[in-house]
Amino acid sequence: MTMTATIAPAAARTGGAATIDRVDIIACSQRQDDPSWRFARGTITHVDGWIVALTARNGQVGHGHVLGTPIFKPDVARIEPVLETLRREALGQDAFGLEALHRRLEGAAGAEVCALSGFVCAIYDLQARILGVPLHVLLGGKVRDTVEASRIVSIKSPEEMAAQAARLAASGYRYLKLKLSGEPDLDVARVRTVRERLGEAATLTVDANQAYQAGEAIRVCEALRPLGVVMMEQPVAAADVEGLCRVHAAGALPIEADEAIGSLSGLVRLIGMGAADSYNLKLHYLGGIRNTLIAVRLCEAAGVGYRFGAIFGPRLLAAQGVHVASVAGSIHAGAELAEFDHLLDDPFTGLEVESGALPVPDGIGTGVDYSPSGR
Repeated sequence: MTMTATIAPAAARTGGAATIDRVDIIACSQRQDDPSWRFARGTITHVDGWIVALTARNGQVGHGHVLGTPIFKPDVARIEPVLETLRREALGQDAFGLEALHRRLEGAAGAEVCALSGFVCAIYDLQARILGVPLHVLLGGKVRDTVEASRIVSIKSPEEMAAQAARLAASGYRYLKLKLSGEPDLDVARVRTVRERLGEAATLTVDANQAYQAGEAIRVCEALRPLGVVMMEQPVAAADVEGLCRVHAAGALPIEADEAIGSLSGLVRLIGMGAADSYNLKLHYLGGIRNTLIAVRLCEAAGVGYRFGAIFGPRLLAAQGVHVASVAGSIHAGAELAEFDHLLDDPFTGLEVESGALPVPDGIGTGVDYSPSGR
């Protein structure tokens, strides 16, 4: 699916150089290099989404990526009408009128925050390109030149997960996150086997993706603590905030909230309840760069930890996450921004992992190049 629209010639005579004169929405499907990649909620054989391209009157183009959701079985029929509405809302608007434009787009997107994110990130990229600066300059200026990356180890047998982890550690990753399935004995065996294979070569976190009840999660955390696991992510169902607080209060392991966050207001609520030690901030699920920066500053002001969560999509989306991470006050347990490394068919080039870390791009805008014909 490709949507294209331009403003009428008569309308083109009004407005400035930063007016959005053309909006293209291009389908983007990427295969996994491992089609059996699995987490607690399903198997992800490929990642579906769309590229948003906003062209300003001066000819500059900004890009964003819309992740299809749910990621393991995206509902295209639900998302595409929202993309069309967002396209109409963006057309003819001033790319530098961000707050007014954000309100328009947020209202049109409704619950489809990934669609909102694609447009918002494209606006930031377009702004930076019009100004001729790297995106991190627009965000306040980078405080680090590289971002340490954490890689995800998908659910398999203990031995297969240990082999995955060993390959990643050998390529330079010092932070690994192991996916759990909600089977207590098997999950502990998975982590134990990985730890025995790696020794102390990597810092390990685990992610249950809502697979446990609170009492069971506490027991698993207690079993994982001697194995040097430093954090468990989202042990219980997203709606079970009371259970999340209970697991956190037990203190067996530091706890990170992910799916329970839902939105900026959800983040504020959880922080106020003392629900977790850390909060997993995902660019696309928060609605894009603007809201993610707000989430970072909220966490910093509240004195709680945060981590830049897993981005599944092209190098464009990962690079935008790297720019945001580059202006953050701190990063702990690695930023999950290198998952593009196991996706094929990427229409963007210009970002690569170097010894387990991602360099902050210094090119204009996001700093990656769109070359769909070169996939």
